[in-house]
Amino acid sequence: MRCAAPLKSALIALLLAAPFAASAAAAKCDRLIATGGADNPPFLWRDPQNPKRLVGANADLLKEITDSLDLKLELLYTGGAAKALEEVRSGRVDLLADAQLDVKDLAHLDFIHPSIATLQMSAWVRNEPGFLYSSREELAERSGTYVATTRFGSELQAYAKQNLQLRSAPSLAEAMQRLLAGKTDYVLHERYSVVAQAGSQGLLEAIQRLEPPVSSRGMHFAVAHDSACNGPWLRGQLATKMTELRAAGVPQQLLVKNLERWKQQPVPTSNSQR
Repeated sequence: MRCAAPLKSALIALLLAAPFAASAAAAKCDRLIATGGADNPPFLWRDPQNPKRLVGANADLLKEITDSLDLKLELLYTGGAAKALEEVRSGRVDLLADAQLDVKDLAHLDFIHPSIATLQMSAWVRNEPGFLYSSREELAERSGTYVATTRFGSELQAYAKQNLQLRSAPSLAEAMQRLLAGKTDYVLHERYSVVAQAGSQGLLEAIQRLEPPVSSRGMHFAVAHDSACNGPWLRGQLATKMTELRAAGVPQQLLVKNLERWKQQPVPTSNSQR
């Protein structure tokens, strides 16, 4: 019985030490594996020279952060946006490089603040005199087209289901063809994605974006709850670096740089799923 007290003390010490041991293990993580949507220029797209990896504004931003933290980074192509999200949710991949803030994903991901950028889901119309527009309510009586792989988010998904007349298209190129042919009144798509993809096809002069956007939400880096690297040190450092870089205007600079980079590439012959 004399050993009971020391044994009890040892067990208590072990239990108390466990969380700290886990945190220390996460803090020692020296390599991050990340992924994201594979066809989302200027944010992310497959590297033409190495299709197994992703490049773009988000890739450059994440590399700048991980270099400053002395972490090795692998930004891998894992498929379209839905597949990439599933790989991170499962913990097989540490970080999602283009996470769009949605309440349902909080159960699986830790979103890093501040955001990388604000995504604007906008209505695009032909560049000609058209209907007056001051809010998304005025789209209710119009026919719209969206790309089938677009991630709307729960709020816009519910609004569109109740109020908008939308048909899907397999790609942005097909949606724009319908618009310019007068087969739809507008195309609902993210602002920078249209600037990149329609711009590379010489279509920007034929279309215009309606203001205000139909919806807006943040794009973030997000770490999987089940990632072996997820810990207070990593989350804190990612948030600190993002705050510094946002204050210096770096994400916007990289966005502009990668819009130009995308334009210099050959036009893809087919669209990958996002």
